[in-house]
Amino acid sequence: MTSANACEYIINEYLRGLSSNFNTTPSEKGCFVLTPFDRPDGEGITLEFETLPSGNIRISDMGDTFGYLFVNGLTLSRTIVDRARHISMSYGVSLESAMLVKETEPESAGDALHELIQATLALTDLINRRRPSNTRKARFDNEVESFIIYSGVTYDADYEIEGVREKHTFRFHINSGRNLLIQPITASTESAAHTWSERWGYRFIDTIQSNSDWRPFAVLDDRRPTNIWTPSALAPIEAHAILWSQQERLTELLVGALA
Repeated sequence: MTSANACEYIINEYLRGLSSNFNTTPSEKGCFVLTPFDRPDGEGITLEFETLPSGNIRISDMGDTFGYLFVNGLTLSRTIVDRARHISMSYGVSLESAMLVKETEPESAGDALHELIQATLALTDLINRRRPSNTRKARFDNEVESFIIYSGVTYDADYEIEGVREKHTFRFHINSGRNLLIQPITASTESAAHTWSERWGYRFIDTIQSNSDWRPFAVLDDRRPTNIWTPSALAPIEAHAILWSQQERLTELLVGALA
């Protein structure tokens, strides 16, 4: 194989693998597209496609990028937002009310998708500008993991499950024959709590529908002066939620996994 042929083969193999890892599901506006690109926490980047009355295609990150930055401890100051807008514009992407948006004609949709993905990845890197003390999510994950270790159960970290519509990664899988999936969730506001609750509620349902033996649970960080886990925020995952302040419930769940 010549060098030129080898290069062409490698590129084609890369594109083939990349294309096979895009997944779509219907949405009210059009469809959601789960891309093969992940954020640092392992969550896949999902975009929404919408066909406008004009015939143009509108692609949006639905505000997920800014939501990720905020939930993971980045203070969204004017400086950060201006920096985000500058980065977005360099890829030809608009920033509309904390959403990354690209509108394009159908024949240019492929290029627009690439530009929006690149902008999303570039903005995700802004997480490195967070203050060292803003590591609440990482700390909570570590605390839940320590609790699991102390309970004496065998577990797997970052466990991938094939749902009906797409794959999901759970932070912990209790390897005990009990099919427990544990996902720590922390949020700084009631709005953020509701957003995470909706997302994980969907993932729980999608996982259970693929195999009714799975038992997913969310462990919720409720150690804030004000209660952010209101009935409204809890609603999408209420049947699968355990508050960190009620660790006896988590203990009962884990001890049962030892049986």
